[in-house]
Amino acid sequence: MEKAIFYPFLMFVFTISMIGGWIPTIKMWSQETFRLVISFCAGILLGAVFFHVLPEISPVLGSQLGYSIMFGFLLIFVLEKFIMVHPCEEGECNYHKVGLSAYVGIGLHSILDGIAIGAGTMMNLSVVIILAVTIHKFPAALALSSLLVKGGEYSKKKILWSMFIFSLATPVGALFAVFIFQGLDDYTVATALGISAGTFLFISIGDLLPTVYEEHEKGYKNLVSLCMGTLVMILSHGLA
Repeated sequence: MEKAIFYPFLMFVFTISMIGGWIPTIKMWSQETFRLVISFCAGILLGAVFFHVLPEISPVLGSQLGYSIMFGFLLIFVLEKFIMVHPCEEGECNYHKVGLSAYVGIGLHSILDGIAIGAGTMMNLSVVIILAVTIHKFPAALALSSLLVKGGEYSKKKILWSMFIFSLATPVGALFAVFIFQGLDDYTVATALGISAGTFLFISIGDLLPTVYEEHEKGYKNLVSLCMGTLVMILSHGLA
């Protein structure tokens, strides 16, 4: 991707994340609307992994493909289980205090998203990876900001400042990754993308898909939203 296009895309990722973090400080979304957004994001992430990333890196990694994917999957599992605060993306949950370790974990997760963008740029998957990252950064920012608002311990200014750092971490990670990956062999870049695919899989399966299975009166809409997200990834082959 040319720099003239790459930098505006990074600004787009940052802006979408900030909008997601800003909305709860103005008005909380209904659970029904939130579920639809989450279901669509799950479809986007699953589609990005299975229709774009895996077909691109499998010829390079061959039989070693599973190692990087499993590493990324377990990495996010450990972050969410032991470090990060869970952003309650699957619906209502009890209030969790967001401590320093949670911010560190969330920041690392955002940097990993940036590395995914950088690796994708090296293997002609920049548009797809940026779309996948952006589409799940929005509800993640929305959920995290909602958590801070509900907690009542932070002022609006402090919440927005926290979301600014959260939103900035991914573009910074992407710039760092592009700098590091330049000149490296395809195997190393493909491994980084495999790790990213593993993180996408865990986020979609562990955090987002439970929303689709929630039992409520209009649950079928979640499934439709999931399919729409997947369809976007199927139709976007020409953009990669």
